[in-house]
Amino acid sequence: MNVHDKMMRIFEAQKAELRNIRDIGDYFNEDVLVISRTQYYDDNEWTTSEYTLVTGVGGPHIEFTTNYSIHVYWFGKVIEMQTQDREVRVQIDKIEKYLDEYY
Repeated sequence: MNVHDKMMRIFEAQKAELRNIRDIGDYFNEDVLVISRTQYYDDNEWTTSEYTLVTGVGGPHIEFTTNYSIHVYWFGKVIEMQTQDREVRVQIDKIEKYLDEYY
């Protein structure tokens, strides 16, 4: 199996992991390594445009954003795609709502 195929398997595994989240707090404690927020300042207030959550580092590096994009970096190669999977998008929306409330 070549690197691209392995990276696509990792991409699909990330989607499956997101689909199967039962408790967001537990997911953050067990599977999320870094959470970052991208914001902009407009009209005298800060607004979050997206969160990025890192779930794997060191080889491969895996992250996803609350704009439904999943990124896999490995051996200098990159896969960055938005998921169209409805179940995954619903889970990401729940994660974003949780972060808006608690982060």
